[in-house]
Amino acid sequence: MSSPILPIEGNLSPSITQTPADTSAEHVGAFASGLAAGSTPLDVVASRGGPPPYVLEQIAAAAGIDEELRERGHQVRFSTAEDGSRSIELQDCYGNPVRVLSIAEALELAAGKPLE
Repeated sequence: MSSPILPIEGNLSPSITQTPADTSAEHVGAFASGLAAGSTPLDVVASRGGPPPYVLEQIAAAAGIDEELRERGHQVRFSTAEDGSRSIELQDCYGNPVRVLSIAEALELAAGKPLE
């Protein structure tokens, strides 16, 4: 029985005429400085049905609280166990648990209350 599919013929390697992407230090540096120059973590352009402005404001507020926690060497981790239970944990900057937060404590942090 013969197959109607014929084997591939010819050179299968990339074409020599293709130009590789330019990754010179100058271009990488320009790219990195372009990212850092005046950009904020939340440069979001809401177009074509993007989030409403109040949601973007809430995201910006949450980012500010996260930044404050990180400056003090902490982060908040939300997790769900295999059994479906959920927990909120305060961790140090290395991901080591400091203590478990209650929902009320997490909401107070979200509202801007400083850590005690």
